[in-house]
Amino acid sequence: MQVIKKFLDLSETALSVVCVLSFAAMFVLGIATVVFRFIIESSLAFPDELIRYLFIWMISLGSAVALRRNLHAAIGVVVSHLPLALHRTAVVSATLLGMVFFVLILINGLRLTLRVQPQISPALEISMAWVYGAIPVGMAFLILYSLELTVKQLRAPAAELLSEGQ
Repeated sequence: MQVIKKFLDLSETALSVVCVLSFAAMFVLGIATVVFRFIIESSLAFPDELIRYLFIWMISLGSAVALRRNLHAAIGVVVSHLPLALHRTAVVSATLLGMVFFVLILINGLRLTLRVQPQISPALEISMAWVYGAIPVGMAFLILYSLELTVKQLRAPAAELLSEGQ
């Protein structure tokens, strides 16, 4: 179990680094776009497209990081009014329903990624599969982290489930 936790910690760190680097690149490219357009009076073709694609990847991977850190918005009012014996059932059910949603998006995201593989982006001239690949990759991490969260929810005392926001 310790090896799995280390792997999940490492993957979360890697995703966080990718998100931070993506944001930094988006920031620099945004400034470069403005400088080239208004100061040098010559626009670049690729930054707008690359910013958009980096944003898609950042959101997809950042969602998984947020889930692992338990930062997603949750409405605990309903669960808090349930009897203590039903807290675990409600919280685990919500996590499992989320996981079912992630699996459906993963499957359809894979189909879509394979379908757009021959398409080439206009400015960067890369396969659109690289862009659409953010969907199944992000969903895979969301499923992985949801499994971990489910295990935590099943092991935690019922009274602690809401205090942790789970």
